[in-house]
Amino acid sequence: MRRLLPLFVLCGALAASGGCAASAGTGTPNWVQPVAADASAAPSDPANPADPSAGSSPSTPASPSATPQSTAPSKKNPPPPAGSGLVQQLLAQVNQLRAQNGLPPYKLSSGLIASAHLHNVTMMPPSTCGLSHRCPGEADLGPRIAAQGVKWRSAGENIGEEGPVGNNQTAILNAAKDLTMAMYKEKAPNDGHRRNILSRGFTLIGIDVVRDSKGTVWLTQDFAST
Repeated sequence: MRRLLPLFVLCGALAASGGCAASAGTGTPNWVQPVAADASAAPSDPANPADPSAGSSPSTPASPSATPQSTAPSKKNPPPPAGSGLVQQLLAQVNQLRAQNGLPPYKLSSGLIASAHLHNVTMMPPSTCGLSHRCPGEADLGPRIAAQGVKWRSAGENIGEEGPVGNNQTAILNAAKDLTMAMYKEKAPNDGHRRNILSRGFTLIGIDVVRDSKGTVWLTQDFAST
């Protein structure tokens, strides 16, 4: 089973673009309209986003309803280094898709890798959160990546899960690549993941992949312009 969910962060306010998709086998995805999210802890002086797909931001962001969890990467499940083979292969896949569309490559950000990893382990079991851009008690995307040292102007996030798959690197890599291709092949207007992958505004990316004890592979891609 495959599930996907995209998110944009624009000028200090969050706006989900596209929607979440759930599919089983070759069935038709069931698209769900996105919901707004709040971002009260955004950078104090963000610049206008360069991405032409950006929408307008609310004048008064809502206040968060829960106290954010710790933003330190998990010691039990540390994030992969930027030079790890898995991350590099997934980066190469994304950048190949960008090159096919005449776009420059993304550069890896260790801060975005850390934020992506922390979000993966927050969503996956034993947590009951599941696929979501904000789990109970978790900060929004903007504050999450800022806590990892990323001084962002605009940001976005793609998340997805697929499985079960075998407990080996080849199976995990193939599942993550399948998720990325499913995101890339989206059609407007439900193409939020694709627009994040092919953004003209974002310059940095962080990628994290984790397989849980039930064999589900969790993929988080965090994007930012600085």
